[in-house]
Amino acid sequence: MTRAAHATALGFTGPEHLSRLCDRATAERPAGAPLFWTLGANQTGKAAITAWRDWLAPALAAGAPLRLWPFEGGLHALLAPGTATLAETYPTEAMRQLGIHLPGSKRAQVARRAAAPSIRAAMARLQVQPSRTLQSAIEAGFGPDAAGEDRFDSLLGLLCVISVLDGARPDFIPDDPWIRSWEGWVLGQTALPAPAESR
Repeated sequence: MTRAAHATALGFTGPEHLSRLCDRATAERPAGAPLFWTLGANQTGKAAITAWRDWLAPALAAGAPLRLWPFEGGLHALLAPGTATLAETYPTEAMRQLGIHLPGSKRAQVARRAAAPSIRAAMARLQVQPSRTLQSAIEAGFGPDAAGEDRFDSLLGLLCVISVLDGARPDFIPDDPWIRSWEGWVLGQTALPAPAESR
């Protein structure tokens, strides 16, 4: 089953309609995988399902003090003592926002290690001082194991959040009721899909 075949079976005019607006290609980066796609290597659906099923849904059902960006408002407005505010980040978008250069696949330790100078530069611009353990991980390309990519992505996400909180990136949410009430958006992303496509 390909994305194109799946889109055709659903009556869509093309596979881009499987994606949310924030996942589609922009003039600044390629498209991300559709959020609900679970087949093959380039997919995020399984991780999303696991996070929602095993963590987010039970927490919300238990009445945990969670706020969801952008559905409940701007990021700064949602921050309050005793609450946790959740926002989505996208590693490829975060790299673009932060000016981090990755010469190759992020699955390869050698490429992640080569990104160390631009990671250090991004952290310096944000006035983030890494611990010795984190500094070692950055220099080592986050390790040779498969989870090295996850550690790399986690740091990108954290730096993206810091950049928005500190005002280096805007807390941008498109003025679109569908996005604000249903699809959501990626933190720090200001670029809309190019060319614009109708839903």
